Amino acid sequence: MARSAISAKDGPTHSVPRSRAPVNQMMVGVVLLSMGVLIVYMYRIIDDLHREQQDLRGQLMQLAKDTAHHAGSEKFLRKDEPGDFFAHSGAQARRRPHVEEIFPGHMAAFEDAEEKRRLAGFMTTGTSAGVGCFEISDAATVSIDVSSTSACNSNVCPDCFITPATVSQDITLTIQACSSAQWIRSTSRSGVWVYTFINTHATQTVSVADNSGAGITYKVPAQSYVTAYCAASLGTGNRLNFPSSTLPTLSVDSGLTLSAGDFDASASTGAFKTSSGAVTVNGDTTISGAKTFTTGTGNVGLNGATTVADSTTFTVGSAGAGGTTTLYGNTVVGDTGSGNGASITLNGNFAQADVTGSTSTFSTGTATVSLNGHVEVANNKNLHMTNTGSGTFQTGTGTVTLNGATTVSSANTFTTGTGAVTLNGNTAIADSMTFTVGSAGAGGASTLYGNLVVGSTASGGGATTTVNGNFAQGDVTGASVSTFSTGTGAISLNGDVEVATGKNLHMVATSSGTFQSGTGTVTFNGNTQLSGSTTFTTGTGQINLNGATQVADSTPFSVGSISAGGTTQLFGAVIVGSGSANGASTSLDVYGDVTFHDDQDGTAKTFASATGAVTFNGDIGVAAAKNLIMANTGTGQFQTGTGTVTLSGDTTVSSGKTLTVATYTNVIQCSHASGETGSTYCRASR
Repeated sequence: MARSAISAKDGPTHSVPRSRAPVNQMMVGVVLLSMGVLIVYMYRIIDDLHREQQDLRGQLMQLAKDTAHHAGSEKFLRKDEPGDFFAHSGAQARRRPHVEEIFPGHMAAFEDAEEKRRLAGFMTTGTSAGVGCFEISDAATVSIDVSSTSACNSNVCPDCFITPATVSQDITLTIQACSSAQWIRSTSRSGVWVYTFINTHATQTVSVADNSGAGITYKVPAQSYVTAYCAASLGTGNRLNFPSSTLPTLSVDSGLTLSAGDFDASASTGAFKTSSGAVTVNGDTTISGAKTFTTGTGNVGLNGATTVADSTTFTVGSAGAGGTTTLYGNTVVGDTGSGNGASITLNGNFAQADVTGSTSTFSTGTATVSLNGHVEVANNKNLHMTNTGSGTFQTGTGTVTLNGATTVSSANTFTTGTGAVTLNGNTAIADSMTFTVGSAGAGGASTLYGNLVVGSTASGGGATTTVNGNFAQGDVTGASVSTFSTGTGAISLNGDVEVATGKNLHMVATSSGTFQSGTGTVTFNGNTQLSGSTTFTTGTGQINLNGATQVADSTPFSVGSISAGGTTQLFGAVIVGSGSANGASTSLDVYGDVTFHDDQDGTAKTFASATGAVTFNGDIGVAAAKNLIMANTGTGQFQTGTGTVTLSGDTTVSSGKTLTVATYTNVIQCSHASGETGSTYCRASR
């Protein structure tokens, strides 16, 4: 009733949920809380900005202080020590120790801002004065003395060096005298400072070294950089101290190249693992101590000689699971030296195959060979004992069956009884065996009604027939004459040989067989002719040609060979060519000295040439008291070369002939003075 009254009094009744008021309160609370957080965040931002403003104000004050100290100099902005980052266009922001000096007590307030805020390290590049990073030359070797005030293109060098835009080879950069490096206005440095080396090229390498004599050469790969510290007085002078080569761990994303030095991991107990790529070891590899070497399941190639140490086993697989061992070279087990033998134990089958194109052999030592199983010899293969040995062959008590021919070799005998021996098949006497009928002087007759064949036409099948008595051959009654033919081997006729009247002794004209006589006289009662292109060679004894001797046309006549010819002595006249027909003259070439001698009785001999030109290619000497005369009725001329002409005797120009000296720039030299008396000398007229 009360609720209805109130509703009636206040107006229309509305249905209001009872939970509306708490939700609105919560929303208001959230909004107020968010506003509080926003206000705190904005305050924090404003506070950070305020702190940064104070930091910047402190830096500006420090900058003003430095400007006052270095008034008039443009180089005061270069880095003066590690940690001072605020400099010219090639420097970074200074670290907060300077801010603490200006604003003592504010260091804690600035820590957060310092961690959040870093100014970028901007540096200009080039070769002009004031650059932050000096561009080195494009040369194989570059040496820069930083103690000089003009080392960098007539300027003081900065502490940064960079490659130029064009690099055509690897560069070795040497920084000299870094402990005495120039500073602002030639001010001496103290403490320690950092050098930066930047290689911007895509492929070439920059190697950085110092002149300390104890430093290292640090290679800066393509598109990378390195920093190095140099101290004014600490440690080794002029030494560039590069980043430490000792690392806790090292992960390499691409390749790792060791250009020099050792790769030594002997102090480490860690594992060494490669990737799936090929591993190439170019030097000797030693696994020390009792360490093991295990490969994967891929092929292992041993390209050099491989030795397993003494008393060390070599095992392939395990019992019942071993892989195949293939050896393409010879295999040697043990050694022939005393006590160096070694055993082979085969727990399985043994198979030996022939090599394609040849057969393989199997040899044992000289000790007993025990064959504990059946032994089978393949078809067409032999089971031989050496026929020069004294070894015996013995069978068991079983039957011995000989399915093939039986041969008793060497001097061993085969003896029958005294009864008749009937040979119903072809009978062969073994090689080198004799067939004897009876004994000397008491042999029975051997009658052969068939053809008799001695030896064989096969290679090496010849045999000798010896007749210790007369040999008589008769013609067959009523048949043609019998012939006698020998083989192609030598025929020895130890008695006189006589050929019946009207019978020939011929060698086949096309045969290459030779004819040789003994040391007795050989008489040819008929003409002797060598046909075709065959040759006639004598021994070293004298040859007498008692008749006229003629060599056929276009056939040379030689005595000896080059540098080994014997003397040719002709006691009669020698004619070369023919003087009885036109064009029949020939040439005489002499490769050596030519000497003419008088007769032993002193008769002088002459040398006459034909009317053709005579050419002397060497010096000509005329013996003492001998003349060199041209016919005085001819028109032949005498002419010298350009050498000096010396006339050691009187010179006469025949009557009516003139002595003419051609126009020449030199005067005629007279050996007499112009004032001498007499008219038998050349008078100097000028």
